[in-house]
Amino acid sequence: WGLTKKVNSMPDALQAERKNLAARFGIPSSQYHFVDGSGGGDSSASAGAVIQLLQAIRRRPAFPALYDAMPILGVDGSLASVKDFEKEPSLAGAAGNVRAKTGTWVSADASGRPVLKGQAFAGYITTKSGRHLTYEVVVNNVAISGIADVIKVFQDEGTISALLWRDY
Repeated sequence: WGLTKKVNSMPDALQAERKNLAARFGIPSSQYHFVDGSGGGDSSASAGAVIQLLQAIRRRPAFPALYDAMPILGVDGSLASVKDFEKEPSLAGAAGNVRAKTGTWVSADASGRPVLKGQAFAGYITTKSGRHLTYEVVVNNVAISGIADVIKVFQDEGTISALLWRDY
């Protein structure tokens, strides 16, 4: 992205991104901290910044293409296997009505044990009542013993997403 702004270093690219987020989306740099373009590591963003960006994107001409490309809860992509919520009949209808970008960052604590530093769903829900929600669900800093624990967090976030679908 930096190269498209005629800069060729990470600090300059991050500065260009700060200007872009402020000018085009009204998101002040106090609402996020990016260290590179990966979204992992010590990068962070407030829930407010994420929601503000997702709402602004919703008003852009390219939004339909982005929306169509997002993983669909219980249907495809990284959310295809997120189906535990379907065990509750009142939540089963959420399948196909939640679209979210996922993000996962696993690291280690000081003694080398794995920690789920961050696991997020961020996107859009068309609720049972027909409302259109922009949302984010994030889990941070959970001690894990392996991938099965990360999958459990995915399932829990799927259930939370389904509850939003049903109850709003």
